[in-house]
Amino acid sequence: MLQNIMLDLGVFDVMQRLQTECENERETQPVDAKTLKPLNGEIEYDNVSFSYPLAVSPVLTGVDLKIAANHVTALIGSSGAGKSTLADLLMGLLEPSSGDIRVDGVELARDNRRGWRDQIAYVPQDVFLLHESIADNLLVAAPSSSEAEIWAALAAAKADAFVLALPEKLSTIVGDRGVRLSGGERQRIALARALLRKPRLLILDEATSALDWENQLLVAETIRALKGSMTIVTIAHRPSMIAFADAVVVIEAGRVVEHGAMAELVARSGSYLNRLIAAEQHELTTAS
Repeated sequence: MLQNIMLDLGVFDVMQRLQTECENERETQPVDAKTLKPLNGEIEYDNVSFSYPLAVSPVLTGVDLKIAANHVTALIGSSGAGKSTLADLLMGLLEPSSGDIRVDGVELARDNRRGWRDQIAYVPQDVFLLHESIADNLLVAAPSSSEAEIWAALAAAKADAFVLALPEKLSTIVGDRGVRLSGGERQRIALARALLRKPRLLILDEATSALDWENQLLVAETIRALKGSMTIVTIAHRPSMIAFADAVVVIEAGRVVEHGAMAELVARSGSYLNRLIAAEQHELTTAS
């Protein structure tokens, strides 16, 4: 018994330190907290730079970018270019080292950041599902939702058909981290959970990169159907997953190097998007 206690002391110490660090980093609601009006015009990055503490070089440098409301904007670029950092700044999880981010002309700041997140839904590449039912996993995002609203969100995410086919439907236990579902099913449940929030801004951070072509296309259909109903920012690495975008932003080494309409960038000889499409077509040809 004493030996087991001694072995566990190290783990206990690590957990205590981790808990202390989390408590110290916990974001508190400021007494002067404000709410932002629903996103209606545009999001603007004004000369935004960001560096992590002790980093040798900045992640983002002098980013000027406008994201139109109720449009689909795709962020593309090589790994480590700064795309996810742009999304983290937009959600208020990080603060710019310099420059401002404005929503309909109002600067994102300490007193309105948490309220702004109420308008946002986020779907990452590696989704997290609880070892609970499908319904419980969806209600985490919007606890007061009705069953009809749950099914509507599932339908919008192209997930209703496979849930209806399950013996226990919404009561189906998904297993630890959703292990009882396929990767595509987990991702569509996560997308339905995001849509259940009825967000003004939906951020998809490489949400389809780990999926097969069939499931990628299902998610793409979902996003295409949502166009015009909310603002969508999607981070992707396949051109086929951004073909529906209204605007494409290419990030390289922390800077915006290309920005324009999808058709415009595709037609531009030597553009990053042009080269990316050629690479994808070569990949498909080689695979077949």
